[in-house]
Amino acid sequence: MKLVHDLSLFYMISNPLLFRMKKIKYVVFVSLLTVLVSCNSGSFEEHEIGSNLIDKSTEVLLIDTFSIESSTVKLDSIITSAYANVLFGKYSDPFLGEVNSDFYGVMELGSAFELRQTDVNNTGLVDVHVKFDSLVFIVYSDQRYYGDTLAQQNMTIHRVIEEIELPKDETAFYGHSSFNYDSESLADASFFAKPITQSVFNETSDNDVDFDDGGIRIKMDDALGLDIIERVNNVKDDTVRDNAKWLKYFNGIVLKPAETNSIMLSFPLSDNKMKMRLYYSDKEYDEVGVPRFHDFPVKSTNLHFSNYTSDKSATPQDLGRIVDRTEDLSSELTDNLAFVQGGIGFLTKIKIPHVEELNTLGLTGGILKADLIFYPKDGSYDEDIFRLPGDRLTRFNIYTTNSDNMALSSILDPNTNSPVSSVYNPDAENPDESFYSIDVTNYVNNILLQGQEFDDALLLTLPLESLGNSMDRMIIENDPKSDFRIRLKTTYVVQK
Repeated sequence: MKLVHDLSLFYMISNPLLFRMKKIKYVVFVSLLTVLVSCNSGSFEEHEIGSNLIDKSTEVLLIDTFSIESSTVKLDSIITSAYANVLFGKYSDPFLGEVNSDFYGVMELGSAFELRQTDVNNTGLVDVHVKFDSLVFIVYSDQRYYGDTLAQQNMTIHRVIEEIELPKDETAFYGHSSFNYDSESLADASFFAKPITQSVFNETSDNDVDFDDGGIRIKMDDALGLDIIERVNNVKDDTVRDNAKWLKYFNGIVLKPAETNSIMLSFPLSDNKMKMRLYYSDKEYDEVGVPRFHDFPVKSTNLHFSNYTSDKSATPQDLGRIVDRTEDLSSELTDNLAFVQGGIGFLTKIKIPHVEELNTLGLTGGILKADLIFYPKDGSYDEDIFRLPGDRLTRFNIYTTNSDNMALSSILDPNTNSPVSSVYNPDAENPDESFYSIDVTNYVNNILLQGQEFDDALLLTLPLESLGNSMDRMIIENDPKSDFRIRLKTTYVVQK
């Protein structure tokens, strides 16, 4: 048997004058695969293998010259609720335009806000009334960010003025969901994003009334704090003692970035890391002036979500043309580029129109391995602002799709039968030659067995289960004349 690297093979098999299409029986060469794994040199130079192992009429061909058609599509409904973290902010991308994320959340009462009681001159317990000191909003970073951290950022906090509840027959909120809110802000503050230092959280220190390090701390409107304290002092008012009544009084908040913001930040909702804190103190009896506080936490529930907006009208490739999910924007119309973007929901659609013609080779044949190879466009990423997903071990997934661009089913790993995901292959010496690969062996085999329909295609995407909570993006090169175009690298066994 010979191992042959035949880069001209696709021209031969795609030329109808040279080959006649025929349906053949698919044969899986299990024993051959074992031999290839043990003798593979990675170079596919010619080797002779003992004739007692396999007939010399069998060849292994490495084919990477298939033409790949690509386009960009956009999902119209992406779930953005119930994640363990919040995406908030705004950034401007040279390829993908402006992206904005507002956060809507429910602020709970926490524990009942009760007055402290004290014994006055051994005459019995009495309520100790309190006075308002200050109201602040506290949020921590989980160190994830996207964009420029050097510029000053701005956050406004608004009070939602309608009940945050799921629409009828819905179980989640989407990127286009929103609620009415008060145009007058509860807070308007500027800050510099320092994701590393602003992630520092220690429960003991955080519960110290004098603690002012770690996290982002924003002073809020005194009027809200004064109203809450008035309700605390009125023991007949259950607003601050019953969570259901509190949520009727205070429906929720929305965090909004300014037009000039340049970064998307990720805020965790676990362990009381996002909250409104009301500082107060006793105004009578034995502990007058002793500082205290009460926290109103924003917790991870199915009632919090991100609202995404995006302006792509000024993008070099005019990506604003993609409006409906069923629309394909061919890479031929976008400078031979395809796009993947979390939050907004851009996916890359891939068609391999000639892969079925492998069946025209020899008497029988079978796929040993088929990898989809794709490259990020050189100059579309950097180490500081627009980082590659592979730098944070984010994987791409791939699904079969149809003419309506719906994700139908995951491509499964032929060895584990679990959904495949991409592998990032960095090249330290030539970083611009780093690439991603994803195993599509089962997909190609299925086409060779059952035939190929005109609508057969693949969707390359960030994991769909986290797409609405992702800051990652990728600009994929697919210039037919480039060495870094999308490729299908197929190892094919053929019986002559």
